Amino acid sequence: MSNTPSTTTSTHTIPPARVETPNPLKNPSYPQRVHLNERAHWLQVLSQCEQRLRQAQQRLAVVGAGPDRERFERLFSQMRGARDQVAESARRLPTETGHLYTEDRHRLEEAVAALDRIAKAWDLPPLS
Repeated sequence: MSNTPSTTTSTHTIPPARVETPNPLKNPSYPQRVHLNERAHWLQVLSQCEQRLRQAQQRLAVVGAGPDRERFERLFSQMRGARDQVAESARRLPTETGHLYTEDRHRLEEAVAALDRIAKAWDLPPLS
């Protein structure tokens, strides 16, 4: 196993991928799952998104009937969609390899960024 530095994105620090010596008993054409150790990190990101969604749901419950209600319902639906994208990507990322990992990671980061933008409209604190 080699020591590789951790990767830092604009919002998250990812633990380094494990690189193991190939096992001669395994099919060499089948890609190794090198991102399995990231599962806890992505589940934490999902948990933060769900916490933010609960905050928005509480605020939606406080908003009474009126012209702003429809706007906040639309924003809440968009937040649920972004959270669903984060959940799907967080589930898939640890087992993906190569360009599929890169695509899913990009998708997750874009969903988190979208959730941040929507939360600004609600004046919710940013994800930490």
